[in-house]
Amino acid sequence: MNRHFDFSKNDDWETPEEYLKIITPFLNKENIIYDPFYFNGKIKEKWENLGYECIHKNENFYDIDVPVNDKIIIVSNPPYHDKNKMLKKLFDWDLPFILLMPIQTIAMVKTQRLLKNKNIQIIIPNIYKGFISKDGVETRNPPFYMCYICYNMNLQRDIIYL
Repeated sequence: MNRHFDFSKNDDWETPEEYLKIITPFLNKENIIYDPFYFNGKIKEKWENLGYECIHKNENFYDIDVPVNDKIIIVSNPPYHDKNKMLKKLFDWDLPFILLMPIQTIAMVKTQRLLKNKNIQIIIPNIYKGFISKDGVETRNPPFYMCYICYNMNLQRDIIYL
C-alpha cells in the first residue's frame, strides 16, 4: 500500500474502537471528525459505526491545507515520531483537536514550549488497551500510558480523569 505519511517502525498501529468510544461524550453528532493521519483507513469506518461523519484520506498531512468547515474537529492517534512539527501545523490551523498521545508528551521540554500558553486540556482515559499492528494483531497493552491532548475544546475542566 502506498501511504503518504512516512511512518517509523513504532508508529504503525491501528487504534482500537474503545479509545474512540471513550471520548464520544466530549463530541456531538454535528461534529465532522477529521483524521489527517492515514494508516490503513479503518478509522473512518470505526467513527461511522459510532454515528459520526469522518474525513480520512490517504494524503500527506504536511502537504494539505487547513480544512474549511466550522463543524470539523481533528481527532486522531497521530504518529509520535514528529510530534512537534505536527503540533505546530495543527496550532497554525487553529481548529479544535483531540489527540491520543503518550502522557509523557506533555512533559517533554520541546513539546512544553509548544503547548505553553495554548488552550490545552487533558483527558486521562481509564483504559489501558493495546493497539493493533499492521498484521491485525492486538498487543496486550500499550508501551506507555496514554492521554488525550485537547485544544480549543472548552471542556468543563482542564484535566479530566475518566
